[in-house]
Amino acid sequence: MDSDDEPLSKKFKLSTRPSVEEIPTHSFNIANLPHLTLVNVLKYLDFKTVCMCATLCRSLYEASTDTSLYKNITLKHTMSKGQLKAYLLRVSRPRSLSIEYKWYDKRQQSEDYTEFNEYIILALKSFGQYLTSLNVESCRTEEVLSYLSECSNLQRVKFMRCKASFEPLPRITGLTHIYFLCSDIPNAVLLDTLKVNRNLKSISLCDNINLYVNGIAEVIGEYNQNVEKVKFCENRHMRAKGLKGLARCNKLRILELTGGPYHCDPEDSLQQMAAGCPLLERLVIYGWKGINDDNLMPVLQCCTQLKNLDLRGIDITIKSCREAALSLPLLKTMDVYKCSRIKKGQILKLQQEFQEIDFAIY
Repeated sequence: MDSDDEPLSKKFKLSTRPSVEEIPTHSFNIANLPHLTLVNVLKYLDFKTVCMCATLCRSLYEASTDTSLYKNITLKHTMSKGQLKAYLLRVSRPRSLSIEYKWYDKRQQSEDYTEFNEYIILALKSFGQYLTSLNVESCRTEEVLSYLSECSNLQRVKFMRCKASFEPLPRITGLTHIYFLCSDIPNAVLLDTLKVNRNLKSISLCDNINLYVNGIAEVIGEYNQNVEKVKFCENRHMRAKGLKGLARCNKLRILELTGGPYHCDPEDSLQQMAAGCPLLERLVIYGWKGINDDNLMPVLQCCTQLKNLDLRGIDITIKSCREAALSLPLLKTMDVYKCSRIKKGQILKLQQEFQEIDFAIY
């Protein structure tokens, strides 16, 4: 048989194995990485995984003890007693603390958090003074939240689905951000907190129990005039008097009033808002039936920094949409969903004329 007819498998020796010369003399070893690099890698891992990595070699162990890993810490109800104890032993001066209980559902039997609460209280007593940010989810234990008094340097607080008297909160005087969601906080305590924190930048209140946003807005207008963001989504709706109070906040950039419909007369509150808040960049008002083209016009003509307008369900016509497009050079989006006096065809025609603006009507 001619050599040209031999099978390829005989003519060539096929192998997937590299030759001796191709094998690198030095294999990669993670332990040889610089300490700072290892620390930055571990920052992407949860505590349990960090502990597992610490058992692999001395370099990873030393990296796992670096205090920079424990500046922003999270304590979860799913963590075991051993994990909580080991975690807190490595923490010295954290800046941020998140506390996560099981999602609260009043239809289910309450959990026993006795052991978990002990470690939360230990954490707050040990390094609460160093915290600048606190995030608490689904805490219904008065004793735990009473230790807010240990956190005198807090700047940001976020409470979701929490219930307590919150009596220590007004003793904290350096807050810049307040956020309450689905929580039960006494209205008087919140008012006292607002009054003593005059440098607040952001206030968000959504679906809480027994909060009177109209009175809260008036207090904000008197004591928190440097506020830049206000978001209300409560059962007790805003009225003209409250909106007039917010009009005194001349640094306000974001105002969101959702949770409508509102059936009260806005009076001249929008005119005062236009005069008092010229820096507004985002305005959201859902379902305020008394707002029409005439009383909205001052906002469109004076608040020239507006980028986002969300006016769902209010009683305006295409006239306001056109005025917004002409008067607001920075406008990017305008939502007029459920504005019954605006027709889809009118918006589509306006969209063709002002293509740089996104008009939403659904």
